[in-house]
Amino acid sequence: MLRSFLAWKRSTQAIETNLAHVRLTVDRLLETENLRVGEIASRRRRVIWTGFLVSFIFGLVSVWLLVSSLPASPKASDPGRIAVVLPEGSRDGTVRIDASFTGVVDSRAFFKVVVSLFPDTDAASTTPTSFGFFFCGEIRRGLILTEANAADQPDLAAVESDSLESDSRLGARSECEFVTITSSTWQVILYGSSDLRLSTASGKRVLYVLPGVTTTAIDETVNGSVVHPLPSGTSLDVRMVDVPVDLLVSAASPQIPEAGSLAWSSADIGMTNAPSEYRIAGELGDRDNFAQAKLFTAGALVGVAGAALLWAIEALVAGPRKRRLP
Repeated sequence: MLRSFLAWKRSTQAIETNLAHVRLTVDRLLETENLRVGEIASRRRRVIWTGFLVSFIFGLVSVWLLVSSLPASPKASDPGRIAVVLPEGSRDGTVRIDASFTGVVDSRAFFKVVVSLFPDTDAASTTPTSFGFFFCGEIRRGLILTEANAADQPDLAAVESDSLESDSRLGARSECEFVTITSSTWQVILYGSSDLRLSTASGKRVLYVLPGVTTTAIDETVNGSVVHPLPSGTSLDVRMVDVPVDLLVSAASPQIPEAGSLAWSSADIGMTNAPSEYRIAGELGDRDNFAQAKLFTAGALVGVAGAALLWAIEALVAGPRKRRLP
């Protein structure tokens, strides 16, 4: 009996030892499985955050590229006007005005005004030629004038308040400055520069706004001296020079009479109001190519951002996969 009891006890102890080993093995397996599940969950979280972060960053970059390649249309304010008049005692004749403005983008305004007087008689050709110039509005900002046949720069003077207050051609005289130029020849050539920018660029689009060139409607007293409008039959030519070679004109106001030439002509500015300003809207070809490249890049980045977002959502929805133990 004792021998049977001892055998049974040893068998029971062996079974308990085996069960302990089995339990330890199972615990180790569960611990390994938990570590593996935790690693998978951590990897899944990294995938989700990486996908959302890549999608967010690439989405922002693509929006910036899209906005910068398709900006709003450029806008410009009233550039002002330039008026040419005859001082008291000027000789009679036919007057012609040739004005040119540079089309350099993102630059100060540079212009040249050539006023020619063709005398009615040869006897009067020895008399000096004098013209008065009004500069009104924004064209006055930082205005610097140079006469072609003189070393000194002409001095501009503000128009005193006792003159005509305003009219439809020049506006308020309080926004005008006046100068008289005298030449020994039959021409007065005046160069000028101003802080006014004739061009406003927005991406590939560019808008030019040139000041109007005209004369006064009636006789006026300017700073104590009488000035007269230019005579009937005075012709005017306004043109743009030094325009970018890649400029493609889409619209002009007034309409350009001749294709390929950025110039306007008025036959009689003494009797008929000349345009108060000249506008040209167009696109710059080089900037257009750059804009197309940015659009292509923006499209590619949108695709990458979308793929990253789908990748993150798939990882978020799928969740960790559970394995069944046999």
